[in-house]
Amino acid sequence: MSETTAAAVVLAGGRSTRMGRDKAALSWGDGTLLDHVVAVLRRAVTGPVVVVGAAGFPRPVDGAGVLSVGDDEPGRGPLQGIATGLTTAGAAGREVAFLCSVDLPALHPAYVTAVLAALGDAGDTEVALPVLHGHRQPLAAAYRTVLGPRATRLLADGARRPADLFAASVVRELSAADLLADPALRAADPQLRAVADVDTPEEYARALDQR
Repeated sequence: MSETTAAAVVLAGGRSTRMGRDKAALSWGDGTLLDHVVAVLRRAVTGPVVVVGAAGFPRPVDGAGVLSVGDDEPGRGPLQGIATGLTTAGAAGREVAFLCSVDLPALHPAYVTAVLAALGDAGDTEVALPVLHGHRQPLAAAYRTVLGPRATRLLADGARRPADLFAASVVRELSAADLLADPALRAADPQLRAVADVDTPEEYARALDQR
């Protein structure tokens, strides 16, 4: 999958309960964590970067090629954000998107490019889903944007989890070995720290120390 054909989606509407404050607004570099993640994605794709905020509260984000939207309804979890983000990217004319949460300070373009490449050009695979550090990584994965309307239909039927969408889609799971076969990713991030999120103040402090 060529990076030039892809959009990107950032989910930034979570409640940040464990952090105790808005993760998107955490300080990172010369701006916020949201600014940082958006900048990484803009380096990795040429399509729009869609920033999904909470229902009724789209995130104000400056920059060409950044679309700020809010979830359709509150309280429906990450599947709602996936539906909103993929549908918006599809409406912008993009067939694929890399989708991530806002709390990935170690995200970098080589990871984004490798996951998008794993989606492939044939259209047979609908989700390229890394399975790293013992967990599926639905919020650091690549999706075909046609899954946006599908996720919306599942939500209407009561689904709330990304796993519900995966059960209705063609998913390619990616192991660490699969991803590290990409030489650029292997050189940039041999431990695949790109998916390390920051959910608590302690994790945020460690991420700051490891920059």
